[in-house]
Amino acid sequence: MSLFGIIASSDKSVPDAPTIGTATNVGSGRAYNNGRADVTFTAPTYTGRLPITSYTITSSPGGFTGTGAASPISVTGLQSNTAYTFTVTATNSVGTSAASAASKQWKLHN
Repeated sequence: MSLFGIIASSDKSVPDAPTIGTATNVGSGRAYNNGRADVTFTAPTYTGRLPITSYTITSSPGGFTGTGAASPISVTGLQSNTAYTFTVTATNSVGTSAASAASKQWKLHN
């Protein structure tokens, strides 16, 4: 590998954190742990000089996740009448970004 190849490949990194948006209730209307939220986000400006391959939304509490290629992403398994916040990460071939700041608190009503 040439010196140029080493330098060019060394400036690739994990992306910056995306910016979390809002959650929309898409609850199933069924009992316990069957709720769903569609969560929006904005992609990071800096992608680590590589394409972003996926985004992951994570709920708190519960650690429920949803993964996808673009906004919005669905998170399932949410419990009715529980307050949640969400974070988002971006992943490229080098690794995964830090998590975004948490969303505003959101409550699922089925």
